[in-house]
Amino acid sequence: MTDDTATSAWIRALDILERDLAETNALLDAAPDNEIAELALRRASQWRVPHGIGPLPRALGARATAVLEAQKATASRLARAMAATRRQVEVIDASDPLERERPVYLDTEG
Repeated sequence: MTDDTATSAWIRALDILERDLAETNALLDAAPDNEIAELALRRASQWRVPHGIGPLPRALGARATAVLEAQKATASRLARAMAATRRQVEVIDASDPLERERPVYLDTEG
């Protein structure tokens, strides 16, 4: 693979990662109570380095580092959203089963 071909392949891979991050963050922003955090996490974890594109070209190092930092920030958001969802499930599970037939608002944040 030539240097130009490898660079083009890595540019496409980074484009995909950036697009996925933007979509994942948009889902988290739009989701009421972050109820789709697990879906976003599952989707984000499906990406794999494309086979045969070689090592990351030095010229793309700064961009790749920026993508990694954005991934870390999004992973933190996903972890917080999943923890909030778990807390909500625990509160619901702890409630009286007979009370579940009526709609109830549960304040899980205090």
